[in-house]
Amino acid sequence: MLRSKLKKFRNGGFPWVIKVIKYRLNPNPWINERLFYHYQKKLPIQENLIVIESEEDFSDNAYVLYEYMLKNGYLDKYHVAMLVNDVKAAQKKHWKNTEFVKKDPEHEINKEWAKVLATCRWYIYDHNNMMQGVKKRQEQIILNLWHGVGYKGTNHENSSESKTTFDYFDTLSDKISLDCQAKFFNCSKEKGVVLGYPRLDYFYSSNDIGKKFIKSLGVTDEKVVLWMPTFRKSPSARISENYDLGETGLPILYTRKMLQDFNKYLAQNRIVVMLKVHHLQADSPIFRKEYSNIKIIKDEQLKEAGLQLYQFVSGTDALITDYSSIAIDYLLMDHPIIFTLDDYAEYEKSRGFIINNAQKYMPGYHVYDFDGLILALGEINAGKDKYEPDRKRIRPLYHTYADGHSSERILNFLKIKL
Repeated sequence: MLRSKLKKFRNGGFPWVIKVIKYRLNPNPWINERLFYHYQKKLPIQENLIVIESEEDFSDNAYVLYEYMLKNGYLDKYHVAMLVNDVKAAQKKHWKNTEFVKKDPEHEINKEWAKVLATCRWYIYDHNNMMQGVKKRQEQIILNLWHGVGYKGTNHENSSESKTTFDYFDTLSDKISLDCQAKFFNCSKEKGVVLGYPRLDYFYSSNDIGKKFIKSLGVTDEKVVLWMPTFRKSPSARISENYDLGETGLPILYTRKMLQDFNKYLAQNRIVVMLKVHHLQADSPIFRKEYSNIKIIKDEQLKEAGLQLYQFVSGTDALITDYSSIAIDYLLMDHPIIFTLDDYAEYEKSRGFIINNAQKYMPGYHVYDFDGLILALGEINAGKDKYEPDRKRIRPLYHTYADGHSSERILNFLKIKL
């Protein structure tokens, strides 16, 4: 315990100490916890109540599952309490049998938060287990949908998930996906259920909405390549890296000049790169400049277009990434993938990988410098797909299902039926 605290202090310094002190002096979490147990003691389980959570309001796996329920008549029978950051904005939705409850109980006394969690039959989340610190009732079911199976490692000394309180976690296969997630959560593989991710269902429905959004950015008949690099400077010490990637923060393209040269190559070869960087990185001065063939995609743009991230992803022709879970998800698209591995050795030393010899499970181009990136893009642009057999070999290790029915399977597993 002491060693863990010292490590957190080394990583976070005095700001971490101040944060801990403020948390200890804040009575709201304690009061909300007492309210939780009060309602748990006084009120029965609501057999039709489902509480759901996602990191951003109306996003990721939990929201896509809710969307499926809404479209298919489940809310005629069930009531959903959606934990959100902005209650006032959410209430404008006027969705059937749905209420919106403030997610974070730290900043105010929140009776409704305590009540819905104490009395729900199901709690389904993809980022934050709001029942982590309380003891649930035996008949309640907590399902961790999570938000990706990738290559990245973690440090369990700093992991809140090392004290798991969920009943099950959703995974993509009973092979590598199950092993990696059980290791990541530091829990038994018995908690894993192979159901698939709801957001991946978008790959099997019409991708017109994604293509329409891409065309709205001025793209005509160019090859559209999505670039989603791993964000290496997370505020969370356990998932951040302690080395620098240069002026841009990007792999391969370390300087503004390299970014400009890359854009010139793309323009000459009728390729458009959709660069989806982390929101903490998107406002960097270097990305405020407009490039003709590099489109910086921000979360706000997708929200304004009424678009989920994976609806946008489904409209692309190829992917550039590194260690992110998007690579595993994109296997279901069966399009070419370029892996930028210029910092592979540093990443392995810093955060590490969840699987040994991770490169073996990256079916696509492995590029280490600017010339390698250009060569890979040139072949893809010419219609070559020489890594298709490798994708076919790796895909079953990560995906049991490739059918677009993940949401349906999850509801059937939870016995949430029409």
